[in-house]
Amino acid sequence: SVRELLARAAKDINQVNYNRLSAEGRAQYDQSKRFSIQAEQALRERNLIFAATLADKAATLAAELLGR
Repeated sequence: SVRELLARAAKDINQVNYNRLSAEGRAQYDQSKRFSIQAEQALRERNLIFAATLADKAATLAAELLGR
């Protein structure tokens, strides 16, 4: 499920036009990307609970940027 969340976050974030975002939107975009990277690292370290938390945050932020 962590991989699914990360895939959803990546799909959503790739649909966002970074150049059209406000400063707050850009910060949210960047944070979503950072959460995804950290979740991948946590998966590699087998820290599944932390990875799931980070992936959920990344997916939530990405979805918010799309207005979901």
